[in-house]
Amino acid sequence: MSFTDFPHGITSFGVPLLGGNPGPITGSVFFVDSLTGLNSNAGGSPSTAFATLDWAIGKCTANKGDVIYLMPNHAETVTGIGGVTADIAGISIIGLGNFNQRPRLLMDGGTTVTFAVSAADVTIKNIVMASGHLLVATGFDVTGKGCWIDQVEFADNTTAENWGSPVKATGAVNTADGLKVTNCRWVPLVATVNSLEFVEITDDIDGLVVTGNVIICEGTATPLILQAGTKVMTNIFVVWNFLSHKMTAGALFMSNGGTGNSGIVAHNRFGHADVTTTHDWGAVTGLRLFDNLSTSVDNLSGVILPAADVNS
Repeated sequence: MSFTDFPHGITSFGVPLLGGNPGPITGSVFFVDSLTGLNSNAGGSPSTAFATLDWAIGKCTANKGDVIYLMPNHAETVTGIGGVTADIAGISIIGLGNFNQRPRLLMDGGTTVTFAVSAADVTIKNIVMASGHLLVATGFDVTGKGCWIDQVEFADNTTAENWGSPVKATGAVNTADGLKVTNCRWVPLVATVNSLEFVEITDDIDGLVVTGNVIICEGTATPLILQAGTKVMTNIFVVWNFLSHKMTAGALFMSNGGTGNSGIVAHNRFGHADVTTTHDWGAVTGLRLFDNLSTSVDNLSGVILPAADVNS
């Protein structure tokens, strides 16, 4: 592999390595391109790219810092449970291209199709995840620690082909610790009203980070985060998320029944359709809450919810 200096860092085949995204690369680099790639290729350059992401993952070595670049305009149809499975620890999957040129994974064939993340310390950035079926239950199914999902857009392929929940941590206690969901966007088509929560967590989790996400949804049961039963979230950081949905009652922002929670939830903004005076924020015992605003009116700014503390 050849490396070339340039004023803002070091590149390999035109991809920034130092000073760029994802930073210094210590392992192998692979490319995936549906336009020209073949799985029989070597995969180490854009001209010898693989055709599919799952194949490229299988060529990685665990815990060496391997990076897979999805080329601009890469398009792939994924079917089945774990149709793509990130089962190699410490890899990064980076989409190249902006807006309409971002790599696009069409999750199709039924409601159970998933992108499974079972290995630890997997990073996924800058792709479009499109639902190709009515209420696909899960986008990313995370059962490995340290998963980072960043700059991913969750899209409807067409009307009535939408997501249930874009991200789920479905494993046992603490198997998804360190999960980060940042700078993502979920704006379903207006006709899709059955969408559920943005992030669902089925057991205890530590170090959850959910920041900078935008969700504009017609769903009537769509909080930002839903955690099962009395499970707990510790040392979480949930800040600067913007959420608009059509819930009329219930936990409007977070739903959690645990009593041993800890962490910070701050500067979030959420709009809804609860026109009563209830504005049920959600059960979040133990968390520290700062400057979170709620509104059920489309032409007024939000009120602080829960109410601000008083000097006592």
